[in-house]
Amino acid sequence: MIILLIIIDEPTAIKTIELAAGKGAVEIVKLLMRKPWLTDEEIANILKIDIKETRKILHRLHELSLISYDVARDVKLGRRIFKWNVQTSQMIGFIKVALQKTLERLRLKLEYEQSHQFYYCGTPGCRKYTFEESVNKLFKCPTCGKILELYDNSKIIEAIKEKISQIEKELIEEPG
Repeated sequence: MIILLIIIDEPTAIKTIELAAGKGAVEIVKLLMRKPWLTDEEIANILKIDIKETRKILHRLHELSLISYDVARDVKLGRRIFKWNVQTSQMIGFIKVALQKTLERLRLKLEYEQSHQFYYCGTPGCRKYTFEESVNKLFKCPTCGKILELYDNSKIIEAIKEKISQIEKELIEEPG
């Protein structure tokens, strides 16, 4: 069982939306946080956004389970009307999954950094190479031609460990 120690306030919700669905979704979410259960037409009119773009963003947010809708039937017009609402409770699950994925990628990166020796020419823009790659390149950078020298990645390892620790503090894992 995983317990998430994050309280979803408006800035956190907005940042989550921006990361998940882009900047275009932020204004829609801000509006829905102030005025829940608006229709897509109302949202487009208030924000002066093209209705097709509005619907595209709403459906993207819905696919991510960050917003929900209720459907009503407009008897006069003979069509369905969707009314949208932000689901902050769903954001908790979204953030939990994102943090777990990030944690797993960081653990893999840490293992890779700890299990390899790297060589680097020191030129900005050039990449570092594993020992095996460096041997194949005869310890000469294929980009700039400089000699590849042993690269101390201890600062990278420490930064990854620190980030892992921060995320683990956000997530408390309990047996379950």
